[in-house]
Amino acid sequence: MVKKKLLLGLLASAALIATVVAVVVYNFGFRQRFEVVSAAKIRVFLAEGETQELPQGNTITWDTITSTDMQQKTIWVKNTGTVDATLQFNYDTQQMPGDWSLGWNYTGATVAQGTIIPINMTLTLPTFINEGTYECNSWITATPVP
Repeated sequence: MVKKKLLLGLLASAALIATVVAVVVYNFGFRQRFEVVSAAKIRVFLAEGETQELPQGNTITWDTITSTDMQQKTIWVKNTGTVDATLQFNYDTQQMPGDWSLGWNYTGATVAQGTIIPINMTLTLPTFINEGTYECNSWITATPVP
């Protein structure tokens, strides 16, 4: 009988401890803050219809140049950012022969979110150029419109 009482006491104690352990749950509450910023972002395509995307850092290859006439190439620039943007084109003038120049016909108009615009790039060459392969780094900067 003593063994039975002892066993019942142990079982009751174990049940009480299990209940106490089960009740001791701690919830740690906290708040979270998320900040979304406006971002100007673009994608560049070499063909109309958003085909042939020009990946960041890749090369645009111009057609073979057989004369010193002005050379033109069309690219399509899409505003994929979260804000309207304006664009700016630059290239490393130190990598090009001094009498060559690159430009484009974009006038600085706002490019709305989701809009794709064609831009004609123009390579202007001097009357005489040496045969060879030339390269230069170039970039388009997209700036948010406030």
